[in-house]
Amino acid sequence: MQGVWNNKWVVLAAFAAALIGVAACAPQMRIYPEVDRLMATADFCSAIDLVEKNKDKYGKRDYLIYLMDQAILAHYAGDWARSAKIFQQASQEFEERYTESIIKYGTTWLVNDLVADYRGEDFESVMINLFDAINYVMLGERAEAMVEARRVNNRLNLINSKYDEDKKNVYKEDAFARFLMGILYGAGGTPEDLNDAYISYKKAYKIYKDDFSVNYGTPLPPALKENLLSVASFMGKEEWSYWKRSLPGVRFVTLKERRKKAEVYVIHYNGKAPVKVEEAIIVPMRDGHVIKIAFPKYKERTSSICGSVICVSSTAGEPIYRSRSVLAEHIGRIAMKSLENRKTRVRAKAIARATAKYVAGKSVSDDTRKRQGDVAGLFADIITTTAAVVTEQADLRCWRTLPAELLVAKLALKPGNYQLTAECLGKRGDVVRRLKLGRYTLEAGDKKFIIFHTFD
Repeated sequence: MQGVWNNKWVVLAAFAAALIGVAACAPQMRIYPEVDRLMATADFCSAIDLVEKNKDKYGKRDYLIYLMDQAILAHYAGDWARSAKIFQQASQEFEERYTESIIKYGTTWLVNDLVADYRGEDFESVMINLFDAINYVMLGERAEAMVEARRVNNRLNLINSKYDEDKKNVYKEDAFARFLMGILYGAGGTPEDLNDAYISYKKAYKIYKDDFSVNYGTPLPPALKENLLSVASFMGKEEWSYWKRSLPGVRFVTLKERRKKAEVYVIHYNGKAPVKVEEAIIVPMRDGHVIKIAFPKYKERTSSICGSVICVSSTAGEPIYRSRSVLAEHIGRIAMKSLENRKTRVRAKAIARATAKYVAGKSVSDDTRKRQGDVAGLFADIITTTAAVVTEQADLRCWRTLPAELLVAKLALKPGNYQLTAECLGKRGDVVRRLKLGRYTLEAGDKKFIIFHTFD
């Protein structure tokens, strides 16, 4: 009988080893180091091909991440139409996963979050709409861009409505989306458009001042101040006087004067978004069992480039104008702050999962010890504890192809032909790289957007 029992434990030990192997081989996207390298060299077409070739490795559970990666890489490549199409798919995928019955996910937490479909961080779903809005801006489809920009704050409102009043996310509104809406409304030029632009700029001002500057270290962009003061003059003397007092030192340019020039907004995507890493706590119990509590934490990825200066020159190369880009949205800090903000919920779930595994394992061990003796019980302790520890892994999935920050520079130029260059600045403020942004013919009243990226 003892020999038979020993054979049983050989089988159980083999099962435990297999379990460890399965947990150790949990899905991990091994292609990202190469994707990162291709992004750093601006070879986005190759990055898109690499992701496409590895679509099966994403699988059904990570299909949302696959869509988001493909959409943002197409965006970087300047394929705005393709990017917009994929972002629409990603938005729909997010909606379906977000609204799925909680019953479907009711048991997955007991083993590991990785066995569930990835539903995306709240802020990631918002970035889908934000970058899709920029896609339509670049396509010249102002109405569609407005729709996506409005969806940014609508989605934030929807997400936060699902949480209790004292548990709402710190990321409640997006200042850059409001700023972008103001620019797009202002491009219309009608009294209704200018009124809507004023409302958007006011909201952007408030979010930057009371939220973005406090929580993410993102101050008010000078271009927002200038635009707000300019449009306020259309709203009447009282409104203009209020903002003139509120924005001392800001240069006032009338709407009439602005229409005589072209306005160019250069958006600089800089750095790579943070990635999730695991934090774990090992808690030894008095009965010899061990509890592992694992939860995710974002780790920032530093960039060698800390800013940029946009240089304007004539087609002959004669310098005309320089404008330094300023931080308008720090996606990395939004990600880190959002996860930190909900760490109580994340850790409570991890503790509950670890406790459930401990209780289940102890029950098996006690029952085995009672039926088969102390030796069998000891083996059961080892196997159940090992299984509980190995299967306890934090869900480290995230949208890691996002940029870390969005910087914006505004150029007000007379009608004419120009060539633009970006001087990328290092940590000491020195120029570490120059990028040609192209030649442009600008006309009075133009509102033009130019995008470049540095993913060092």
